[in-house]
Amino acid sequence: MGQFIYGGSSTNSFEIDDRTLAHLEIAIGTKFRRNESFVLTLRGRELPAGSGYREFWMHPAIWMQFRIDRPTAARPINPAWVAAMVAAASTERGLSLIREP
Repeated sequence: MGQFIYGGSSTNSFEIDDRTLAHLEIAIGTKFRRNESFVLTLRGRELPAGSGYREFWMHPAIWMQFRIDRPTAARPINPAWVAAMVAAASTERGLSLIREP
């Protein structure tokens, strides 16, 4: 399991499957290269409490880090999954973790 750390705070550290996290990192980077901000929603099992949800404003000026424990488990990258994440981030609901197509 990797970690998504948002805003430089250990209280905003979330465990996410390495493969999912690698694809999320690429999707977020794609949006940032386009100078686009969006909302990321983590729900239920992605949260330490295992329920509820947290929303994060994703913008290049906000500190965040992606820690992938097993990079080989994250490869190869599925371009269709990244494209689906980027498309979801472009909607009014924003991006939430979606399953690999």
